[in-house]
Amino acid sequence: MNRYKLRANYEIENVDSRKVDDVVIVDVPMLSNGKLNYGLSYIKKRLHKENIYPSEIGFDIMSLATMVYMADTRIKRAVHGQDSWTREIELEIPVSNITLWKPQISIIERMLKFLTGDLWKITLSNRTWNFNRPDEIGEKTNKYDKVSLFSGGMDSLISTINLMENKKNTLLISHAGEGLTKNAQENIVNRLDMVYPDILHTWLDLWMVFPSDYIPEGGNDNNTRSRSFLFIGFGIFAMTGMDNVSTLMVPENGLIALNVPLDETRVGSFSTRTTHPFYLSLWNELLSGLDLNMYVKNHYWNKTKGEMAVECKNKDVLYETMKISFSCSSPGKARWRGLTPQHCGYCVPCIIRRAAMHKAFGGDGTIYTETSIHKMQSKNSEGMGIQLRSFQYAIDKIKSDKNRALLYIHKPGPLPQDEGYLKELADTYMRGLFEVDTFIQDCLLQEGESDDL
Repeated sequence: MNRYKLRANYEIENVDSRKVDDVVIVDVPMLSNGKLNYGLSYIKKRLHKENIYPSEIGFDIMSLATMVYMADTRIKRAVHGQDSWTREIELEIPVSNITLWKPQISIIERMLKFLTGDLWKITLSNRTWNFNRPDEIGEKTNKYDKVSLFSGGMDSLISTINLMENKKNTLLISHAGEGLTKNAQENIVNRLDMVYPDILHTWLDLWMVFPSDYIPEGGNDNNTRSRSFLFIGFGIFAMTGMDNVSTLMVPENGLIALNVPLDETRVGSFSTRTTHPFYLSLWNELLSGLDLNMYVKNHYWNKTKGEMAVECKNKDVLYETMKISFSCSSPGKARWRGLTPQHCGYCVPCIIRRAAMHKAFGGDGTIYTETSIHKMQSKNSEGMGIQLRSFQYAIDKIKSDKNRALLYIHKPGPLPQDEGYLKELADTYMRGLFEVDTFIQDCLLQEGESDDL
């Protein structure tokens, strides 16, 4: 186990490390031949092409997000974490205004600990390298009405369709570190190009992935909890270069955003918090402290995934485009059956996705590795039924006492003490579980009828 200190460095071109006591100090090159690394140079060109000129504070946020994502994916928990989970990570970030940033350190550290479960320490240094050159800067654009995260999944697809139907010119912010996600995003955008040719929907895709074993002795970690920090950081970075948009849309259904543990085992490492209300509130606190008149908002916090689908402003486009969107948590499992990576059909995101489409359409055209609920329930399901049984356990608890929902919604993290807000969260949580329950029961009934034929 090692503790790590990663330092963003603008004066070297190769990773350099040394060990002092039990701390591995790693200098990370931000530039190569004067150009930004890690996909940031490409993004800068794309932004400038759209007359989007991010500020130095915006770049501070982007560089912080890059370093967080690097540390999260290139310091292996199983090796460097206390109890194989909690890592100790320090980041030194050169910033444009130390005086402005210093009071925000505690917010950032709390945010990252909540998001990833690690112990983070943020230190600052003075950034002398300037992101902007005077000859590069022009008049900021005001051609966009909205800026929204665009993951390639179902929720961001529904949100984007709604924006297009409302004739909102939209800047779509994407990140991908592997091909399946990137392909889904690209395929959806191509589809939107055909359906909405007269409504602006510019796609900004950041491809950020680091070489294996990039951090000396760090290893590689498949956990990507900090992807949310990079995703939102990228969106804010872009918005600092615009003239008229102050809200970053983070579309996520309320059941997933809350992500209440389905059973007692799904806590800590098994309970993600990437769009939790508390996490988003910390982002807004940080933005306020940096004197940025910007906000992060999930407009679908009180909707289930199925309700989002039912209320989509163009359900025909949704049904057809859903087939090329991507939701599965581990599509590589299909290789165990000799298939190409695809939706498994039995992980938590797949079950919620299938339940949503069942509510809105009675089914969907997505290819799933496994569709049979009866088979997932069987004793010989080879692990396929673990998530399904967790859902059934959570559903049974709420059915036995609906008042439990008001207690359970507090398990993932702090929430405002607003009685009306908490009741609406609890109602959303219950509706989300019952949506899944209806899907399960209907599938079992249909499968039983098929067996009788």
